[in-house]
Amino acid sequence: MPIVEFSNLNRYGNVRTRRFWKDKSNLNVNPNGLGPSISYNLFKYEYRHPITPPGLVRLGNKKFITPTWQEVLPETRLEDIKWVKPKTKKPKKEETIIETHTSSSNANKTYKTMYYPESGNFRCSCPGSWRAADRRCKHIKGLEKKVK
Repeated sequence: MPIVEFSNLNRYGNVRTRRFWKDKSNLNVNPNGLGPSISYNLFKYEYRHPITPPGLVRLGNKKFITPTWQEVLPETRLEDIKWVKPKTKKPKKEETIIETHTSSSNANKTYKTMYYPESGNFRCSCPGSWRAADRRCKHIKGLEKKVK
């Protein structure tokens, strides 16, 4: 027994919409005086929240969807609510920049210089980064100029 949305044009050509609870198996409509256009749709309330599921609360003779406090028909059930979960935007993950350098003293040795954009850190595997007081070797300084 769903909620039905019924729309028609009144005598002035304006759309008139009503929602009601359909309790019979078929809907009988007398088109006399309802205007030239009639539409009949099944209706569900939309509830938007990423985490909390919808709930129903009755206060007096009114019914509400919580926690948004949207007023609904008194006969509304949880099956008449469509829970729309918004898609969360994932931040674009920047890739780590890696450069390879060969040693000036030994052609068999290579060093890697890396930049991590998420943290803003630089790393280098050469001995110059260990010896420098600020831990910035010539490879890191060169990569900093390229990145920034």
